[in-house]
Amino acid sequence: MPQETDLAKLSAQELDELLVRAAKHRASLQPAPPTEHPKPTDVVVNPGWYTALIDSGTLLQVRHPGFGWLSFLIPANERAHLLSLFLRQALFVPEQGAGNAPPPGSAGGTVH
Repeated sequence: MPQETDLAKLSAQELDELLVRAAKHRASLQPAPPTEHPKPTDVVVNPGWYTALIDSGTLLQVRHPGFGWLSFLIPANERAHLLSLFLRQALFVPEQGAGNAPPPGSAGGTVH
C-alpha cells in the first residue's frame, strides 16, 4: 500500500500536480477506465467553459471546481455531430406530464 499523502497540507498547485500525475498513471492501468458514461452522481451545474477554433479542430475547455480546467480537442466532424445533438436538445419541448426525459432517438443521453 503506498504511503498516504496528507492532502490538507498541499497547496492548490501541489494538488493540481498530484491530480495530473494520478490521471496519467490511471490512464496506463488495466483495466482501462470504462468507455460507458457513468450514471450521474455528483454533477457540476453550469460549469465555466471556453472554446476556440484551432487548426486541428475545436479546443473545448470545461472548468471543474475540483479538477480545474479540463481540455479537449474536438475534430471538425465531431464538432458538427455535437452541434446537431445540442441543437436537437435545445429544440426539445417536453409534453405536459411526460417528465424531462427526451424520447428515444432525440439525442438524449448520447455517448460517442
